[in-house]
Amino acid sequence: MAFSYRERKKRRQRIAFIILTVFLSLGLLGTSIGWFFDLPSSDQPSGAEPPSPEKIIAELESQARANPEDADVAARLARAYLDAGKMDQALKTYEKAVQLRPENSDFRIELALVQFLLGRYDEAVANLKEEIRRHPDNARAHYYYGQVLALGKGDYEGGIRELEKFIQLAGQGDDVAQARKMIEEWKAQLKK
Repeated sequence: MAFSYRERKKRRQRIAFIILTVFLSLGLLGTSIGWFFDLPSSDQPSGAEPPSPEKIIAELESQARANPEDADVAARLARAYLDAGKMDQALKTYEKAVQLRPENSDFRIELALVQFLLGRYDEAVANLKEEIRRHPDNARAHYYYGQVLALGKGDYEGGIRELEKFIQLAGQGDDVAQARKMIEEWKAQLKK
C-alpha cells in the first residue's frame, strides 16, 4: 500500500507525537535534578536555577566513566541524551545499558522506542520480540510492539493482534482506550 507524500508526512507526525506522549507519560524525559544526579531534593538550594542539559549530560558522562559497568547510570545518561535530542548517543548508550543488564525490561523497551524514532524498525521489532520472549505478560512490550508493527512496518494486522494482547493484559486505563482507538484506525486502513 503506497501513501502519498502528505499521508506519509502526517503519519510521521502522528508517530512522533505518539512516541513523545509515551515518553512524557512514562517520565523518561524527566528533568528532575535529583533524579539525574541521584541527589536528595534538599541538596538543591531554594530558588537555584536547574542545571542546563549540557551540565546534566557532563555530570552523567563523568559518572558513566567512573562506573562503566553500572547499567543504571548508562540508562540515565541515555535518557539525558534523549532529552537533549542527541538521538544517536541515546541509542548507543541504551544499547550499552541493555548489554550490561539484558533482563531489564525498561531498558530494552526504551532502546526499542529510540530505534523506532530513528526509523530502525527491524531492530525495534527484534528488541520488543526479545522482551516478549523473556516476559510474555509485559503489557507495555505488546503495546509498543503493536505500534512498531503497524506504524513502522505497515503490518496493521500484526499491530492489531499485539494491541489486543495489550488490552487483555492491561484491562483498563488511558492506554487501553488509546489502543482501542488505534485498532479502529488500523482496521480502517486495512479496508482501503
